[in-house]
Amino acid sequence: MTLTTVELFAGVGGFRLGLEGQPGAKNPGPFRVIWANQWEPSVRRQHAAEIYSLRWNLKENEDDCEIFTNGLDDVLLNKDIEKVLSSEIPNHDLLCGGFPCQDYSVARTRSGEMGIKGEKGKLWTSIRRIIKKSKPRIVFLENVPRLLNSPAVHRGLNFTVILNDLIDLGYDVEWRVINAADYGFPQKRKRIFIVAYLCGSVATPTTHPSDSIQSRIEQWIGVADSINEESSFDIGPICQAFPIIKQSIKGIEKITLDPNPRNQSPYQNTGYAWKDEIGNFCMLTAKTKADYSGKHSQLRDVIESSHNADYEVIDQEKLRRYRYIKGQQKEWRIRKVDMEKAKGINAEDNDNLWDLYQRCTKGYATHLWVESRENPGYKEGVKLGIIYDYTAGAMAYPDSLDKPSRTVVTAEIGKSVSRMRHIIEYEKGKYRRLIPLELERLNMFPDNWTEYEGISDSRRGFLMGNALVVGIVERLAGPLAKLIRDRREQ
Repeated sequence: MTLTTVELFAGVGGFRLGLEGQPGAKNPGPFRVIWANQWEPSVRRQHAAEIYSLRWNLKENEDDCEIFTNGLDDVLLNKDIEKVLSSEIPNHDLLCGGFPCQDYSVARTRSGEMGIKGEKGKLWTSIRRIIKKSKPRIVFLENVPRLLNSPAVHRGLNFTVILNDLIDLGYDVEWRVINAADYGFPQKRKRIFIVAYLCGSVATPTTHPSDSIQSRIEQWIGVADSINEESSFDIGPICQAFPIIKQSIKGIEKITLDPNPRNQSPYQNTGYAWKDEIGNFCMLTAKTKADYSGKHSQLRDVIESSHNADYEVIDQEKLRRYRYIKGQQKEWRIRKVDMEKAKGINAEDNDNLWDLYQRCTKGYATHLWVESRENPGYKEGVKLGIIYDYTAGAMAYPDSLDKPSRTVVTAEIGKSVSRMRHIIEYEKGKYRRLIPLELERLNMFPDNWTEYEGISDSRRGFLMGNALVVGIVERLAGPLAKLIRDRREQ
């Protein structure tokens, strides 16, 4: 029996590939997506939705250009989720989605983060609204690990809001931060996976007598001192797919909106939350590491032998800049809001402080930053508080082919020098950037999945920077399906 799925914030279909398998697969996965939503604000073309509809052979509805379908129960709606009525979404067994993470991403500066109330964070309210109406047996979500620690002024508040909402809707909630490379995948991509179980609809460790709840939860999430190997039912889906080793664990605690006096998040990388018999919202959280001894994929495993010459980096000055920007950096910064103040500060040699800052930034040389700290303009900027220090540790240069890749970012493809872009030595003394096909392989998508008429390589890179590692979802699909089916068969 195939289990039905709704996919929110679908992107180019990473969740669907992991749960369902490739289109036309002879041995498909246990789930089937019957309705999906993908909409990207402030773009001229909806490339992700176009690629999604192309790969699953969905055609634009003649009467509504926002609807793509194959005439059966398989629909992609290219519309702002906030404008979608909950009643439009069909009943389903599992709801999945990688909801937008811009408000939590480490790419945002502290002054720029907006938290759960931000433009993207508010989309959580749409997810909550849909869950409240449809009550799927399992909710399966993905986000960046910083969700556990945001916002900066109240660590963990955003995740507390999400936990409270899900528990209030009748769910137990499990979470785990998984680094794909720790389990043999070719990319160091760390993401939090949240799985919420509808109480009474699927088995959970809290459905048993209260005097054993802690031990049952510890076994379920994989942090018990000993695991009952004969009772896989009592081991949760995430632990079945991704075993762990306990490093430390906290006892049962009440979930609270009150800030920690030290502004520390109460959440470790593994945990479980629920409502106890008297109505308290509780959690058990632990620090864990991966327990994996299988094969580890490397960056070289995805490298294509042929490539477009445009991806080669042959300019020696550009290579010098890459060496600098990938190395250890001890620089300083001025925010744009302080630019006019900096322009009013004399920095000798007919320069002002802002000019000095720009010259150092564009110079890609350690000695420029060292010398600049002796400049009276720099000292005046420090005195006025418009200068702050910036440091960065050294990165591998070129990127090692014998290890998993670093995390693919949305700005992965571009010709300008960037610290976060991969540079490989594909032949002795020859360097190049990664091509879109290789980024797809790092996320375990089929080759050329994002190749589409009219789409640029940089946009393909952006789509992969926003995607997830399909193999993680694929490995979780079986245990999640079994949990649903076991309860149905009782």
